[in-house]
Amino acid sequence: MVGIKVDTVRGVLSELGFKGKMLSDLCDLIVDEETLYTFYKFVLRNDEEEGRVTSLLLVHKFKKFMHDKQSFADYHEFIEAYNSVHEVFEKKKVLERLFRSESNDLIKIIPWLNLEMISYKKLYQLIVRYRSQYSVRDSLFLIETLHM
Repeated sequence: MVGIKVDTVRGVLSELGFKGKMLSDLCDLIVDEETLYTFYKFVLRNDEEEGRVTSLLLVHKFKKFMHDKQSFADYHEFIEAYNSVHEVFEKKKVLERLFRSESNDLIKIIPWLNLEMISYKKLYQLIVRYRSQYSVRDSLFLIETLHM
């Protein structure tokens, strides 16, 4: 058997057999290795508790689990993570974790914070409020027009 090296979350999920809407839903939730590991643990725990379930039900339950769970326990955990990284792509990954979604649009937040156009605390509060109701792009539009 030939091993296939997969470098992206999308690739890993695709290799696990997820496709279409389920794959895109999972890719929206799983933005880093830590969340992918959480998904693995979720699958194993679900299998132990309930036995085999359809992949559709599994994705639905994981979406609910992730939406019920905050990406950062609190503002201080977010600040610690954000300030501990220095490269733009690393900061983007922290913001993706906060939003629970991947988007290149998140890069525009970094100058806002660097230029102190919005405080870290205010940004955190707004993202937590908007992320479950709006897309990343819509959330950023609201933050930019209403709060800056």
